[in-house]
Amino acid sequence: MMTDQLFCARNCEWPEKDDQPAHPKLATHGTLCDSCFVRVRLALKTIPELLMNMRAAVFPASNFELTERVQGGGDGSPAPLQVGALDSSDALFVKLANWVEAIAEAFGVAKPSISVWMGPSEAQGMRMPVSPIAAYSQAKQLVHWFLARLEKIAALDLAAAFLEDIAEGQDDSPGAYKLMRRYGSEQPKPRDSQKRECPVCGKREVFVAHPSSFNSDVMVMCGLCSEPFDLSKYPELVEMLRTA
Repeated sequence: MMTDQLFCARNCEWPEKDDQPAHPKLATHGTLCDSCFVRVRLALKTIPELLMNMRAAVFPASNFELTERVQGGGDGSPAPLQVGALDSSDALFVKLANWVEAIAEAFGVAKPSISVWMGPSEAQGMRMPVSPIAAYSQAKQLVHWFLARLEKIAALDLAAAFLEDIAEGQDDSPGAYKLMRRYGSEQPKPRDSQKRECPVCGKREVFVAHPSSFNSDVMVMCGLCSEPFDLSKYPELVEMLRTA
């Protein structure tokens, strides 16, 4: 259901600064503020690479072809299975599949065609076997489906729950940002000379992050207040991209 909302559905606030008290952020994208909208958009864009990295970690000694087939070790024996990476990749894929179901129903639109391993009553994960490249391709298809209608999704009553599940998740089913700490591509730490002053908290902690090595999208955010910035609203930060 679509909703008209004045303030962000996640109760986000601008922090106290100088003589200004803390105050709620406006819902500038449906029910979400700028920060929440940027956060969920970038979380979605990291997922294809995350799933690829997790599937690669399932069989770390394996040889992967650019197909659905997963091979074992070089001597023909099964490769050692990393259960944690397998469970994490399946849980993340199930998140995508479940939200496709919910959002397609909310909009009355067709779902993208996806191959899902089904249990007795619900999705369990990717249909095995799935190579890292195949996992990336399947996830990219679903992510593109979300991104193509993200502004409309942000106007739904479920937008805040969608963001929290996809971006943060739960202890037993973490979202993209938590998974990036373990399975994301290694990123160099920003040097102090590269940081800029944060327009929110005033500290010199704003830096440029590259969530994915597979596209040129970047995130400009504050390392202190964890604020991701919509650069169309903060033109003074655009200069950072020229030297990033």
